[in-house]
Amino acid sequence: MELLKWELRKIWRPGILAAILLLGAVYYWMFPQFYIEHFCNGPQSEAQFDLASDWVERYGPTLEPEERAELDEQMAEEITAFDTQITAIPEAAAAGLTDYKSFFSFRGDYLNGIRNTDGQADMDVEALLYRVYGGTNWYRIEALADTLETYDTQEEHRALIVSNRQQLAQPEAMVRREAELASSDMIHSLLPSSVKYSTQEYGKDLAVWCILSIVLLLSPTLVRDRLRNTRPMQWASRRGRPVLNVQMGAALLSALVLAVVNITVYVIPFLAQGPLQFAACGLDGIWEWGTPWFDWTYGTYLLVLAGLILALSLGAAGLTAFLSQYSGNYIAMLLKAVPLFVAVGAVLGSWLLDRPFTFRPLWDGYGPWVPKGAEAVAAAVLLALGLGLCALACRRQRKREL
Repeated sequence: MELLKWELRKIWRPGILAAILLLGAVYYWMFPQFYIEHFCNGPQSEAQFDLASDWVERYGPTLEPEERAELDEQMAEEITAFDTQITAIPEAAAAGLTDYKSFFSFRGDYLNGIRNTDGQADMDVEALLYRVYGGTNWYRIEALADTLETYDTQEEHRALIVSNRQQLAQPEAMVRREAELASSDMIHSLLPSSVKYSTQEYGKDLAVWCILSIVLLLSPTLVRDRLRNTRPMQWASRRGRPVLNVQMGAALLSALVLAVVNITVYVIPFLAQGPLQFAACGLDGIWEWGTPWFDWTYGTYLLVLAGLILALSLGAAGLTAFLSQYSGNYIAMLLKAVPLFVAVGAVLGSWLLDRPFTFRPLWDGYGPWVPKGAEAVAAAVLLALGLGLCALACRRQRKREL
């Protein structure tokens, strides 16, 4: 136990911790902070989120057909509120826009005129439109109307998707899953699209940072022992030779702790945006995002993503410790650490967290379709590779000649 504590102190050095904290703050400011500040990116997404929040509280995780009729009443109430709000806008009154019907007609005529003539936008009219948008519940009405239309056409839309997949000769497992979802209650899930998208992008950034921070933390340790000629002294005795087992264990434990800390730090501002109110909602739903392979709720999906990130982190830790063991100096380790981070973090990590466990092609719209559960297999292979190489290094150390 004392030896483990000593090896942990060698890893968690103040200098490297300060560098990780500084780099972590810069990284967060550059990348994931955007998805916190713009968790609902745009006023219409914000309106959709607010509506979904109200409905989840009122109806539960799904909007059933018998509850759909109540939304017509809500639409009437929203239009009545709009009629009251627009009267308080002098510019609208001057243009003769006194209620929702007149504004809707005015806006439609203006936008159609621009489209039909391919003309230039009228900045005065644009200013008036946005003045009304911002001074009324327009975005809320638009989000509600979009939801009603999507909900009412879901059956036909889903049937068309199944037909298209069959015509395109896509894998039979995908066609069966799509048909299964078309008759499932999950298609009525109230999980907003903005929550799904922010989760996807935020998770990708978190995965990349976990790999980067672990590579930075573990890279110098075993190289430092070699530079200080610590290993010959260890090899000189039977008692000292198994110390590599402890060093590898300390490296993996440190990676696990750092990954948990990273996830915790990232989760706090993310959960502050309120996504857990949709924890019981299914991944599929009224607002499509990607066809899920499994009937998971959003809460379960978050736990699965955390598990993927932990597996990635431990796999990267094993590879880093192994490469550090066979690096003669810091430059040699740096030349190994950079491609390791690019391969495991920037490439594999980003790919694994890009809508995992949903229908998707192998790479950014191209290539064959990713099979069901392939992300879990890839993470398990990386974890097994990292741990296996650490075990191999320890075994070779024990058999090495004095």
